[in-house]
Amino acid sequence: KAGFVVQNSTPGDPLTFGPLATACNGASTCINNFIESDTKSEFSPRLGAAFPVTPTSTFRLSWGRFVQTPAFFTTAAAQQLGVLRNTNNDLRSGNSNTNTTFARDVRLPSTRTFEFGYRQLVGQDLVFDIAAFNKKQRAGLTFRKLPFEDPTNPGQIFFLNVMTNDDFTESNGFELKIDKTVSNIYQGSLAYSFLDAKGTGSDPFTFTGLILRNVSNISTLTGVPDNPPELLLPLEQSRKHNIAYTSSLFFPSDFMEGSLAGDVLSQMGFFATLRVRSGLLFTKLINQGIGQTGPPTFAGLTGQAETTLSALQTPWAINIDVRFTKAFELGGLDWQLFADWRNPFDLQNTTTVFLETGNSVNTFFRNQFLANSLGDSRLDGDTDVDDFDIAAESPENDFNKFMLLRTEQRFGNGDGIFTVEEQDLAFGQVYDFAFGQNQFELSNQSLRLGARLSF
Repeated sequence: KAGFVVQNSTPGDPLTFGPLATACNGASTCINNFIESDTKSEFSPRLGAAFPVTPTSTFRLSWGRFVQTPAFFTTAAAQQLGVLRNTNNDLRSGNSNTNTTFARDVRLPSTRTFEFGYRQLVGQDLVFDIAAFNKKQRAGLTFRKLPFEDPTNPGQIFFLNVMTNDDFTESNGFELKIDKTVSNIYQGSLAYSFLDAKGTGSDPFTFTGLILRNVSNISTLTGVPDNPPELLLPLEQSRKHNIAYTSSLFFPSDFMEGSLAGDVLSQMGFFATLRVRSGLLFTKLINQGIGQTGPPTFAGLTGQAETTLSALQTPWAINIDVRFTKAFELGGLDWQLFADWRNPFDLQNTTTVFLETGNSVNTFFRNQFLANSLGDSRLDGDTDVDDFDIAAESPENDFNKFMLLRTEQRFGNGDGIFTVEEQDLAFGQVYDFAFGQNQFELSNQSLRLGARLSF
């Protein structure tokens, strides 16, 4: 099957603002820099075939080209770029600067995938399946620092972060899966997958948010930004090794009928899932007490890489979930009791770390946080770190003074004198709530009990 993706725009379309939005001259006459975009047409063919090799085995392969239509709006959580990003911002208006990322008219990114697989049946209850795949993305959306001439000052060059189609990625991997059944009681599946994903950027902000922050000597001398890497680097948003196991053990209503064991086990089910995943890659930053967390790696305005890109990895993650069910008939109705137990062994996984330390503790950042909090002039009217009388020295309104008194009661002796020791304890709790180890080492253990009634 095949399809077309078409995107149109017309002259004056606000979706196609240039990076220097609407600049005005001294006579308050706006310069029209609307750019007409081209109509885009893309062909997305997809092919697939499968045929038997023997009576108990099959071979399959598929190929496809997939076109991604850019979104209108940027979604930070999904690392998604939108063609309206900062298009109404103007460098001259003061609400943007050369660190701002501007969208503009771009080509439609495309992805090409190729997969082949082989499936083998062994006996009546065992199946082996292996598949290998390759995925290439071309013209991926990202930002690059490019030169633009100021329309109000010919000859003046600005280097601006603008949306381009300069990212490309390639992923290779395979998956091995084994399915096993035992009578009508047990079903199990074990799968392992390997993924080697590389590209010029882990997400659209890799260049502007990390690579561009490392200024070289040549860039300092010439005033020209460093060029982005044009080689494939490991991607941070992929796990190289993945192991998954699922099992289902269910005893039918006629299991060992007439025996005590049959009465207990009939219509009882046990279900379990196990996932073991390798960690995510990230880049360690020089510790300046800023407190960036990841992956993905984002350096911020002043962060600089300490290691090579994607040199470190978070710990492996293990997830185990189980579920028990028991069905029976009572009062002419069908009942089912269940217990859904997530993470019964209370295993803790660390999927996020401080990028400046590579783990869940950043003492330098904590000290900086406390120093800024205890030196806040809103506490007692100055930036000195000392004991103070809340009622007499706090410059805040009555409500804030009351809340500060309650804080002193909670973390001190309630005499109204907020000592440095009490301040350190109170603001330390604020830090631990937002950046403590409990925010990084998660278990998410839960137990849900319930009953289901069918009638």
